[in-house]
Amino acid sequence: MLYGAFLAGIGVAGRVTLPAALLLGAVTFLAFANGPLTLILRSAGNRAPSTERQRAIFWFAAYAAGGLACAAPLLAFYRMAFLVPFAMAAACFLVLRAFLVREGDDRSLSGALIGTAGLTLVGPAAHAVAMNGAQPTGALLWLLLWLYFAGGVFYVRTRIRLVVARRKGATSVARRARWSCLAYHALLLVLIPALAAAAVVPWAVLLAFAPALGRAAAGVRRQDTMLNVRRLGWSEVGLTAAFVLILVVSL
Repeated sequence: MLYGAFLAGIGVAGRVTLPAALLLGAVTFLAFANGPLTLILRSAGNRAPSTERQRAIFWFAAYAAGGLACAAPLLAFYRMAFLVPFAMAAACFLVLRAFLVREGDDRSLSGALIGTAGLTLVGPAAHAVAMNGAQPTGALLWLLLWLYFAGGVFYVRTRIRLVVARRKGATSVARRARWSCLAYHALLLVLIPALAAAAVVPWAVLLAFAPALGRAAAGVRRQDTMLNVRRLGWSEVGLTAAFVLILVVSL
């Protein structure tokens, strides 16, 4: 998701620059810092310092320092002050995620969708850095990226819940999981053509969402009692690559 959003941003901009590479380094370090930060937040109630928690603090500080080292030249040398609003938005998402982790809601559907919004912010940020300025296209790119990856969240969660429900014989749970996924993709089926009809996005953008819509329609009909997580993950990677490529060509 993170790198898909980044590639979409520089792809739509049509250029790869050194500042864009620095931004990629910064977001990669921050992504690595997520694991240690999550462990620190979940163990915050335990006052007795553990070796694992101390190690997490060390790695979080190291990754955060690496992220700052990559981000600092963008402001100090390249004078990209337009990145400040992106940084403020990212900080808001980080604080919200910290709250969700403390409450144990970070793996809920709402937590996953909020996390998706934060990660896809990389797309418009990369576009702005590549173009040396924030543009309205960046906001549109963020919307399209969030809509696509939110669909992936619904789909993957539904596949997992369907398999678990079938093992337990919980047909009502399976039915709710199936309909939530179908309802979201039905919304996409209405929303994307509406945006195209309003000349907000080109009609070709519909092709970018077509594979994901087909995936959802086929996936909710599966009767699997086992789930190959690796195959599911790689299929999502392939669909993301197709989406990014078509989106870049369309915009």
